[in-house]
Amino acid sequence: MVVFILKFIFLAIITLSNLITKLFFTSIANLLIVLIHAFKVPGEALQGGLEQVGEALKGCLEYILELLIEVIKTIISTVFDALINGATGSAAVAGSAIGGLVEKTRTSFEGLLNDFPEIIEGFTEMVSTVVSDLWNNYKDALGYVTENA
Repeated sequence: MVVFILKFIFLAIITLSNLITKLFFTSIANLLIVLIHAFKVPGEALQGGLEQVGEALKGCLEYILELLIEVIKTIISTVFDALINGATGSAAVAGSAIGGLVEKTRTSFEGLLNDFPEIIEGFTEMVSTVVSDLWNNYKDALGYVTENA
């Protein structure tokens, strides 16, 4: 159950990040093309402007990646906190059934440990997909600018 929920969360993060980065980079690329065609400035000034835009995009990209990392850390922390709170809350309430609870907890942790490689695989796949989508959207936007400039 935990693996399914985590895979769903990973899919949601991948989709959301891809949509946001695609929209961001496409909008910036289209804006740059409109500006380039509207003003047709000399080459040196254009190069300086593009370098500034490149630095701005780099800063935004770094900010987005840091934000995604923080979101992922928060999600993982929340999931593990919920698991820990669930285990400790159950232990406090069910004092008379400690033997059964210990057995169930041990079985659950064994199941979690069995699912842990699958969870890690899903997490690494999510991170690599997010980074890959971000890079591809950036390259597409940059290619669009260079083709239409």
